[in-house]
Amino acid sequence: MRRLGWVWPWALVLIGCPSGCSKKDSEAPDAGPVVVGPEQLDEKEPDDRPEQALTLGRDATVSASLGADPSKPDEDWYRLAPGGPSVADVTVSGIPGGDVVLEVYDAPGVRSASVNSAGNDKPERFPNLHVERERWVRVASARKGTGGAYTLDVRYHPAEEGVEHEPNDRAVDATPMQLDSAVTGFIGHAGDEDWYRLELPEPPGGTPPAPAPTEDAGGATGAAPGAPPSDTGLAQAPEGTETPPPAPGSSEEAPPTTGEGTASGTGPQAQPGGFPQIQVPVPVPGQPAPPPEEPAAVALRLELTGVEGVRSELSVLSAAEAPLFTTKGKEGEGFALRNVGVRASDRVVYVVVKSGWSGTGKDAKRGFSSEKAYTLKVSLEEAGANAELEPNEELYKATPLPMSGYKEGFLSPKGDVDNFVLRTSEPVLAKVELSGVDLMDLELSVVEPPEGEGQKETVVQRVNEGAIKEPERLNNVACGGTCYFRVQGAARKVDGKWVRDYENADQPYRLSITTVPDNGSEEREPNNTTERAMELTAGKPVRGTVYPLKDVDYYRLDLSDRPVRTALKATLLGILKVDVGLYLYRQGEDGKPTLVQTSDRAKGDQPEVIRYSAEPGVYFLEVRDARNREANFQDAYQLTVEEGE
Repeated sequence: MRRLGWVWPWALVLIGCPSGCSKKDSEAPDAGPVVVGPEQLDEKEPDDRPEQALTLGRDATVSASLGADPSKPDEDWYRLAPGGPSVADVTVSGIPGGDVVLEVYDAPGVRSASVNSAGNDKPERFPNLHVERERWVRVASARKGTGGAYTLDVRYHPAEEGVEHEPNDRAVDATPMQLDSAVTGFIGHAGDEDWYRLELPEPPGGTPPAPAPTEDAGGATGAAPGAPPSDTGLAQAPEGTETPPPAPGSSEEAPPTTGEGTASGTGPQAQPGGFPQIQVPVPVPGQPAPPPEEPAAVALRLELTGVEGVRSELSVLSAAEAPLFTTKGKEGEGFALRNVGVRASDRVVYVVVKSGWSGTGKDAKRGFSSEKAYTLKVSLEEAGANAELEPNEELYKATPLPMSGYKEGFLSPKGDVDNFVLRTSEPVLAKVELSGVDLMDLELSVVEPPEGEGQKETVVQRVNEGAIKEPERLNNVACGGTCYFRVQGAARKVDGKWVRDYENADQPYRLSITTVPDNGSEEREPNNTTERAMELTAGKPVRGTVYPLKDVDYYRLDLSDRPVRTALKATLLGILKVDVGLYLYRQGEDGKPTLVQTSDRAKGDQPEVIRYSAEPGVYFLEVRDARNREANFQDAYQLTVEEGE
């Protein structure tokens, strides 16, 4: 029995493995590679040259120090070599009593970025350094004679689509982006600039041709389309300036005594797909030269989210890095920019995001954040050729208006001002209507450019009849060359200050215009002063409107060449809603008008009549609401002056 004792253990094994157990079955399952944290490394001196750099191939934390000997400034070099395209988050801790600098090199001697924004005792960080194969990092002190212990942390992660590739502060290093696709990035230090390269689609029918120069009757070649008009020195309000309403007696409230300028032009025609095409004007013998065409353009929408502590600055540049548009937001706030104009001939543009200055004097700074990313998105506007084109806050950059049609625009960001220009080759009267916009009180103005260097532009007519969401209108604006119109938010008082802070980046306004030839049968606005009075011809009726509220219309009748008194009969046919009044003035030797007779019975739409025996001289007829409380943009009065009875 003793001989069988060894059998029982084996029997038990066979019972547990009836088909037999292989060596593979008896081994423990593979749990995979053991996950460990970042490498814990110590700096190894000497490392003050790139060839001595410590190589960091994966996540690592390096304990190091900088020498404080001013005669031998210390610097430490590190080589980033993750083994494939990656993004490195690099942070160097602060040095007590010192100011540390973090620099990035594409190759030894080729610096691509420098980060030194946080100040004494504080760390510096490069959160999104793109490493294709390898890069070098240099750590040094910003001032001689300072040093101490620091820690360098490097963390790698795979590169992602839709994220900026740092360093990208030049056009050649710009991060590619696509229309309608958002990208994210960091303004990681005060001097950081993020460049993005955007390729625009080819417009239908190919790139528009450049407009040909025109010749006037004397054979002189006109100015290149798109060039600023001859009136220079146009004033631009400083960015972010709060504009108060005009003070009594200001130039905006009291129109000047000068007339209109002269120039000519019309806008491009709309084409399918939203891209305007240029039609080159052809001179016709014996007729005025056709106005030069404006260069075709494409409207973009740019949306940039805000970053706390950063006043974002955004620019759009041409392929030649020429600025097409620049704006700054408010600290911590993003913005949606609508109808940013670029030329249709530009196939490539650059969008640049950086930190703008905030504060003044010693408190001025450029904010940054290596923790909070922004998001940038660019898309084409749906309005196409009917879009107002930014920037147009200055008169010489005004968006061209068609002779009949409309433009759609946005007032965004806050304080935005949009200027428009109507260029005609013959005298016309323009009717302009501005649609209402939710949450906004809009203002529509007629603006005259400066007469000379050092002069200021003048608002000669302004309308703000409507309140929030209500439209505004201008009737019979006389234009015999170049006329400027302005759209902006109305002034309102906030915390004791007058500001223009209405904004709506989602709903556009529409500025519609129709023109008719000026044949003398309609009043010519603005005519609210005797200096701007419209000339009257006896026996020829003139029609006009009492609009906006408190509108005053002056007409001039010159009887200076008459040898004797002239019997006059002035008849004013009334209109609905407004109790019109008629007032006759004679111009004195001092040039000032004196009231000589009135007819203002204020009996609804009944006519008003003045009969007067006029001595030789210059006379003015004034038409207005007798009670200064009503207006009517739709119905026209009629004024007729007859001689003798």
